[in-house]
Amino acid sequence: MAGGFALVLLLQQSLIASLDTVASERAQVVASRAVGGNLGSTVTNTGSQNTLVQVVDSSNRVVAATSDIDGEGPMLVAPAERVTRVFNVDRLPAGDGPFRVIALPVRLPTGSGWIYVATSTNQVVSAVVNLASLFGIGLPLVLIVVVWALWRAVGQVIRPVDAIRRRASSIGGEDLSQRVPVPDTSDEIASLAVTMNDMLERLETASLRQRQFVGDASHELRSPLAALQVQVEVAIAHPEDPGSALVLANVEGQVARMAALIDDLLFLARGAEGAPRGPTRLVDLDDLVLSELRRLRELGGPAVELDGIRAARVVGSERDLARLLRNLGDNARHHAHSQVSIRLTTRENWAKIYVTDDGAGIQPQDRDRVFERFTRLDDARSRTARGGGAGVGLSIVRQIVRDHQGTITIRDRSDDHAGSVFLVCLPLAPEGGPSHP
Repeated sequence: MAGGFALVLLLQQSLIASLDTVASERAQVVASRAVGGNLGSTVTNTGSQNTLVQVVDSSNRVVAATSDIDGEGPMLVAPAERVTRVFNVDRLPAGDGPFRVIALPVRLPTGSGWIYVATSTNQVVSAVVNLASLFGIGLPLVLIVVVWALWRAVGQVIRPVDAIRRRASSIGGEDLSQRVPVPDTSDEIASLAVTMNDMLERLETASLRQRQFVGDASHELRSPLAALQVQVEVAIAHPEDPGSALVLANVEGQVARMAALIDDLLFLARGAEGAPRGPTRLVDLDDLVLSELRRLRELGGPAVELDGIRAARVVGSERDLARLLRNLGDNARHHAHSQVSIRLTTRENWAKIYVTDDGAGIQPQDRDRVFERFTRLDDARSRTARGGGAGVGLSIVRQIVRDHQGTITIRDRSDDHAGSVFLVCLPLAPEGGPSHP
């Protein structure tokens, strides 16, 4: 509304300025001819329907005028100062106003005088009134249409957002399978809904893995606890039995097994939470490989060979890297028929550890699954066979490799014999040591 009011005022001022310009030019023409004494032809020939002209002398006596006001008295009282002036007059002898009158001082052959040029402003008033009426009627209609269009547009935006909000408010931790509705548009709201659904899918996957982790951990701990309970109850019921010492030995073994399992579970839990690993430093990987080689040979069982070794330094946690080698060594020893081999090489900026066994091998479809928690393939389900574990050793290996920005893969042996090769690639330490010791 304020803009329409300002436009009306601007139009009025523009039209009045245009009238004043035309009247001023008319007065200049009359003045230029009046100096030569040709007043009659000047006033008559330049007349127009909406313009009245008078020429008065110094005594304020009309000496020439257009036919519309011929014989009438002066339009104005002569101004006190001889400068061009503009007056608003409501009425003249030729008709009702309003008029705009230009008073221009002029030098006549008989002396000084004035030229009055009056222009009717009725057309200006009519145009302004029409425009104001148009705005008065049209602007409310335009405003109603704009408000309606905005209401429809905002409603189309708010409705899918409200649907997403309602669905999101109904999703709880007990059921993460629900998804928010995705509108049939290609705008930011649809992208938001897709992003929220992706987030819900990740949360559902994490929740399922957490529940599975808790269930598997409970199952793994239940067996040794039940065995402990039975053996302790027997020892308590028969304190005089000389087999109590054997019971204590069995209890010690079960306790050690549970302690190792709890330690593994805590390690995986810290990795899942993104907790930073221990302090890092330069680690001689070849020393760790030789140490693991000696450990495996002391345990007995399959023959353990060193297939080659190169000096290699990496930046990381010595404790975690030793654990990585120990878990890979135990896994290879557990599945090997007669031989385990370890090789350490370097290539470009990578240290590569090969742990090979001559066991039954791992099928390609199972090579990703073996790194999941509590996973045992069909031939490794028994915990009693050669010290079968809980199925978290390789999960720990993968977590340690990721912590050290490395990779781990499983491949077949290159000599066409049965068995598996675990290849671990770790980035070599830069020359001069780690940047953050």
